[in-house]
Amino acid sequence: MRLKHLLFILALWFTNKSFSQADALAHRQIKKTSFAEKIYLQFNNTVFTADETIWFKAIVTDAKNAPTKLSGVLYVDLIDFDENIIDTKTLKLENGLSDGFFDLNKIVTSGRYLIRAYTQWNRNFGQAFVFKTYIDVFALDTINKGDIISNVTLTEIGTDQVKLSASLFPQIIKDNYNKDLKVYIHSEGLLDSIEVKPKNKQYIMDYTLPKDLITVKIKVKLADTKLKNRKRKVESTYSKIIALNKDVLDLQFFPESGKLIAGLENKVAYKAINYKGNGEVVDGYIIDETDSIVRAFRTNNLGMGFTFFTPNKDKQYYGKLMSDTGIAYKYPLPQVTPQGYILSLGETTSYMSLNIKSNVGRTDSLYVKIRSRGLLIQNHAFVLEEGAHEALVKKAELPHGIVSVTLYNSTFTPICERLFFNYNEENILNITATTNEQIYGQRDRTSLKVSVFDIDKDPVEANFSVLIVDKGKLGGTQKSQSNILSYFLLNSELKGFIENPNYYFDSNNELRKRDLEALMLTQGWRDYIYDDTETNLDFEFKPETDLLVSGKVGSVFNEYKPPKKPVHLSMITKPSFGIYKTETDSLGKFAFSLNNHFADKLNVLIQSENKKGKQKSYSIVLDEPMAPPKADYKTNETVVLADTIYKAFIEESIIQYEVNNDFKTSSETVALDAVEITGYNVTPEREKIFKLHGPPDIVIENEELVEEEEDWMSGLYDLLRTKFPDDIYFLNVHYPVQAFDLGPDLWKTHYRPIAVPKIANTNHAFVFIDGEIVEGRDYPLLPALAVENIKSVEILRRPKGSILRYYQEVFPQMDVLKISAMIGSEAPIVGIVSIYTYGSIGIAAIGSTKGIFQGKVSGFSAKREFYAPKYDKLEDEDWNIRDWRSVIHWKPLAEIDEDGNAKVEFYNGDNTGDMLVVVEAITPDGKIGCFETSYTVEKRLENN
Repeated sequence: MRLKHLLFILALWFTNKSFSQADALAHRQIKKTSFAEKIYLQFNNTVFTADETIWFKAIVTDAKNAPTKLSGVLYVDLIDFDENIIDTKTLKLENGLSDGFFDLNKIVTSGRYLIRAYTQWNRNFGQAFVFKTYIDVFALDTINKGDIISNVTLTEIGTDQVKLSASLFPQIIKDNYNKDLKVYIHSEGLLDSIEVKPKNKQYIMDYTLPKDLITVKIKVKLADTKLKNRKRKVESTYSKIIALNKDVLDLQFFPESGKLIAGLENKVAYKAINYKGNGEVVDGYIIDETDSIVRAFRTNNLGMGFTFFTPNKDKQYYGKLMSDTGIAYKYPLPQVTPQGYILSLGETTSYMSLNIKSNVGRTDSLYVKIRSRGLLIQNHAFVLEEGAHEALVKKAELPHGIVSVTLYNSTFTPICERLFFNYNEENILNITATTNEQIYGQRDRTSLKVSVFDIDKDPVEANFSVLIVDKGKLGGTQKSQSNILSYFLLNSELKGFIENPNYYFDSNNELRKRDLEALMLTQGWRDYIYDDTETNLDFEFKPETDLLVSGKVGSVFNEYKPPKKPVHLSMITKPSFGIYKTETDSLGKFAFSLNNHFADKLNVLIQSENKKGKQKSYSIVLDEPMAPPKADYKTNETVVLADTIYKAFIEESIIQYEVNNDFKTSSETVALDAVEITGYNVTPEREKIFKLHGPPDIVIENEELVEEEEDWMSGLYDLLRTKFPDDIYFLNVHYPVQAFDLGPDLWKTHYRPIAVPKIANTNHAFVFIDGEIVEGRDYPLLPALAVENIKSVEILRRPKGSILRYYQEVFPQMDVLKISAMIGSEAPIVGIVSIYTYGSIGIAAIGSTKGIFQGKVSGFSAKREFYAPKYDKLEDEDWNIRDWRSVIHWKPLAEIDEDGNAKVEFYNGDNTGDMLVVVEAITPDGKIGCFETSYTVEKRLENN
């Protein structure tokens, strides 16, 4: 689809009106970010131990919160605190919905990890449109070992400095660590690093800091570990923020229209933040420079509020707080502006009220524009009468959620702006969830009836999720993380951290509208020019509707020139089998859609042919995968250690882990003679070598070979010689038997040197391809093996079984007795280099096969259902294995029937107490809702 046609369709989609005006005018009415998608992930938890699984549901919508019709692919990354991508899930979106998981069994370091989600389309709009959340992970083997940074002490040095001392324990990250440590110290206006050396196997740091700092971040960096083949492993870091002054508060004031205007009554909001970055409840006064009290104020439970007063142009104002020890702290308000405008918003049951006041004195035309998510909703022109203007806007005509109201002067220059939260209950789904009992016994079956209706109590079509967790262990974390309502209506619209976002949607909170107004005035405060000149609707990234295998075909005699006629291509995929056909365009480009292939890696074979189906020797090159966006890990997101909130959850997680550890097996692991090879696929060719000579010592897979290959390399041997010198090296000889110490060759001497592989600490090595030994006469061909055709290279340093017979197979022209005599009485130490090719094509893997491409591509990430045990037939011995699940049930994608109902059944575990039920739903037209309830599980007395 051409870009201008895409923009045309998008504009119609967003505005729901004909595009009858000129494009330039339309661009002024629609901002570029209006085309962005919203991305929301619902998690089963935000606190995990390293043996658990992170379950999540993904919802991607347009600006109106309706499930997207643009993107069909969503990328979800798990990122550590060193900004390394640990794992990526590629999800197929069906009507904007999907679900996925991350296994945490490979994460060994406790810390805070970032999970982000993005579509390729949303990369057009920057980091603000990438979904981000942070989770805390605790490695089970380090929880009881103490803190990596501990024994932190502060010692005053004079009147303006303190010495920060701490004990460091890098052995918790890496056993037996004894090298130097690099420690980074970061605070406002300070960035430094020091080396800490071990003394008597202890690491102690001392650093002098200015006394007026509030917090300081300490980051411990272990020295990289040297690996074989000149490679290095980057060890994990660890960071912690230390509060130097827990009593310090940051109090800020936010005039409603951006500035304090003299002589007019101003609405002024305020926000108090403690050293943790959370809101703090405070009482204080607004005073002038003479310390005269102007107005008293008090914050709400989240440290926010607002008041009214009329400032004098000749005065400076302060917020004043008194500490428990009687010390007064003063915080300046913005300077008073002699002349200006005030845009004030209010609301009644049915209307949003606009009140514009000014002491400027001019009567020029003014304009008010009301926008929602960048879309122009209303444009209102007026003239001030006696310095004031009032207007009412029906809330029913405004979208649900945040709208911005901007005041412009006669030259269309923005003057000031306010945000308003329109709580439209017609767009909130009426959800109920009822259990068939209120009290259950351990392991009893629970039947949950879910109903979804609109405001008129009519059933609606909706997709919903159900999450049931132990309220005592995970209820606190569920309360603090966003739900579908707070995310789509608040988090996705406001910048920065919103503390306890669900608080504003609690129907039991009678003050939620007042507190939402305080949030709009502080978190949504505007004192900048609203950019109204953005008319560039060029998009670098196109919507990705499906996963594609794309590339380019070059002509037979010039691979850089496209063929004159379309080339027919066929593609076969394995192990998720599929056959596809397409043809190239005028530039030689092609693309196959992967449809429903769910496999992290797919083997693909692409073959070119002419119109009659005859194979042609065209060159086929796949497009490079698009690099992921740069990680944006916020440094103020710190490592959180086990505290009273998480203690019960972690302690029982350890017990559950120890109980289950002996029963866990991986279907992806093959154990052979005490050698464990994870993710190793035992093919018939590999099995043959296994039975004869045992498992390999080294396995170099295709992914690593391709990653290490450089443009100048002419084949496999160049790559192995340069990148894997510790595993394999090569002798340059004039005839193959020379490398085996067997005397002169009976074949013709080669004038160009022949490379023969050798393995360290062996006499020589035999080469196998796809389970068959390579004869000496074929050794000159092996350096040209094409890397893209190689599935793996495997090395056996001391193979088991009989080796001597291979001399005769490699050099059949030589007499077996002569070979035995040359070898002598002492048996040589012989290794094996075993090469496996895609399609088991053997020596045919030499050189790049024209007209055929073989390799691996990424498919959609595999699906997995949440494991929920069934206890319909309980035996006495079943109680010997305890079930301490904190997440009782997770059903991410379920549908409501035509009557507005659905039923979900599951079994409880052995935990007792209240279980929290969370239901979130969305309709095809973007109505959303969330509902929470609970039920109780009691101990079964008959199983004491």
